[in-house]
Amino acid sequence: MNILEHLDKFIVSRHLKRGEFAKIISLSNSYVSEILSGKRDISIKFKKGFQSAFGFPLEELPHRVHISPQSLPSHDTNRGTDDTIYCKIPLFNIKATSGHETFVNDESIGADLVFRRDWLDRELKSKPDTLFILSAESDSMEPTIQHDALLIVDKSIDRILTEGIYILKRGDTILIKRIRKLSEDTIELISDNPAYGKETIMLNNQPEIAILGKVIYIWSGRKI
Repeated sequence: MNILEHLDKFIVSRHLKRGEFAKIISLSNSYVSEILSGKRDISIKFKKGFQSAFGFPLEELPHRVHISPQSLPSHDTNRGTDDTIYCKIPLFNIKATSGHETFVNDESIGADLVFRRDWLDRELKSKPDTLFILSAESDSMEPTIQHDALLIVDKSIDRILTEGIYILKRGDTILIKRIRKLSEDTIELISDNPAYGKETIMLNNQPEIAILGKVIYIWSGRKI
């Protein structure tokens, strides 16, 4: 069963018509119909709308369509208010760049995304209050991170202990880089896209650099 068949089954299990489903995920009926009929590829904004409405990634749907509708979050004004089952993770309005540096001035929270606590515990092994979400705005971390992908970041990881992809602040700039620790005060900033170069940083010489957190989940459903 492919993802579109799982989607059809999920929509039926929620007693929704396609037009109602489109309204819930904040997209037009015609746009959603083209996706559900296979005429258009599933887009990032479709995935974002699904996650915002139902509280879990679209990629997890094959594991959830067998669950009874009563056990899934319902779409009403009280959705996600049961703190023992659901939690909210802030989606920041900042744009992180993995290529050329871009100045970022707006760090206000744009929205909250709702997640099931059991999924966070099972998949991410992280506490909800240590997480935030932001958007990638470059191709220099491809193929690992696609342009405009959403990233879940654990802000409790604010030191470079092991190699991984981190969010760092350099003055007024937010960057996404793979970071490798070369010594106690030297790190290497790496772009996964070979078209971009590497940079060696002496932390003692650049006190304006701060680690904001480590990327632990990419919106496409690939955990790293």
